[in-house]
Amino acid sequence: MDWTAMLEAQAKGGFKLLGIVFVIIVPLMIIMELAKAAGFFDWLANKMLPHTQKIGLEKESLLPLLAGLFVGISYGGGILITEAKTGLIAKKQIFLVVCFLALCHAIIEDTLLFMAVGANALYFLTTRFLLAVLCTYIFSLLINKFNFWNLKEYA
Repeated sequence: MDWTAMLEAQAKGGFKLLGIVFVIIVPLMIIMELAKAAGFFDWLANKMLPHTQKIGLEKESLLPLLAGLFVGISYGGGILITEAKTGLIAKKQIFLVVCFLALCHAIIEDTLLFMAVGANALYFLTTRFLLAVLCTYIFSLLINKFNFWNLKEYA
């Protein structure tokens, strides 16, 4: 076994993948920052509210959800932690956003990265999104019916 050739091939492959990731991630981050500054996320949250309420997500949870969906789980989680500390978002909403983002985060970034290595974008995106919607809806129903983990909101 030629270790030098193997290490050289690994280094070339690693740098090629690093280049692909860089070319995809940097422009996406710039676009997301511009969209945030232009108020796109607020506009989108208002458009999504009637649909997200069907699975248990309310208006106060949409900004962290959208950030996590489009930018990534770290950014969305950071916003969620900040909102939770201020008390602006209910425990149930925090839990449901975390459930959704655990299954479906950084949808643009991840989809492009997996497409770069040969994945079918439609199957990848559709499966992740539908699974996240279904699980979030089921958790919302269970919390409302049985008050799991003492998350049910009281009027």
